[in-house]
Amino acid sequence: MIKLEEVDKYVESRFQRVFILKNINLTFNQGEFITLMGPSGVGKSTLLNIIGLLDQEYEGKYSFDGNSIRGMKEKQRSALHKAEFGYIFQAYHLIDELTVYENIETPLLYRNVSSQERKSIIAELLDRFQMVAKKDLFPEQLSGGQQQLVGVARAIAGKPKVLLADEPTGNLHSVQAKEIMEVFQELNKEGTTIIQATHARENADFGTRLIEMLDGKIANDIRI
Repeated sequence: MIKLEEVDKYVESRFQRVFILKNINLTFNQGEFITLMGPSGVGKSTLLNIIGLLDQEYEGKYSFDGNSIRGMKEKQRSALHKAEFGYIFQAYHLIDELTVYENIETPLLYRNVSSQERKSIIAELLDRFQMVAKKDLFPEQLSGGQQQLVGVARAIAGKPKVLLADEPTGNLHSVQAKEIMEVFQELNKEGTTIIQATHARENADFGTRLIEMLDGKIANDIRI
């Protein structure tokens, strides 16, 4: 499904190349629940951005469902990103001018979901995350944890084929964090491929595969 071959990402300093990712070779199969772990600065977020088609500045090969990403035009990559990927950002990336309801609705509009179906999906998500009373508020009126919950709801609203999550529970208390991981587990059982980057070892226990990163490289790749 997702195949990365000899992927490098670096920046040029005055005297040498500084590698953010070095010689990444990975294959992710549909239906896996993968955790990327490692200390800050090892390249977890960068790797997620490449997988999610948000970063094109790298060397190496990337194919999705057998199709080369390099061979696609920008319009094709953008369409693929919107149709197949859901993304939970560490910094929320909610749209300030939109309400909670409208933020969650955004990916459904991209997918041309009917108005009635949109209402049903959003109502279910608001209820699931106990955000019904917040639906007409704007992001600046929410706490960090509440913004994170809206980000999670938005990412899963369109039932993406691949869900990418960058520190998805970083701003949540332990009960909320466990609820989010259980939601991920449910989605995974329904067929969603999940790739999360996290510092929390307990989050990895919900998955099926643990990839440990160090200095921009793959240190260990373990089936759980």
